[in-house]
Amino acid sequence: MTNSSGRDDPPRNREARHEEITAWAEYVRTHPDSDWGDQVNKLVNAQLQSARHFEHDRPDMDDLRDSPLFDRS
Repeated sequence: MTNSSGRDDPPRNREARHEEITAWAEYVRTHPDSDWGDQVNKLVNAQLQSARHFEHDRPDMDDLRDSPLFDRS
């Protein structure tokens, strides 16, 4: 299995992630939206806040296009 960075997860990490996903799915199925919705909102809001904080540190799109790593396909 490949993680979000494109690298393979060691089997123990894969198993742990699968268990966490299974547990979360069970929680979502057995609890009202109002219980877990707040948790998801907090997570999403934190991610957005973090992205906005580092927005000025992103490279300009022209710099990315000039990179030899840019996939032109």
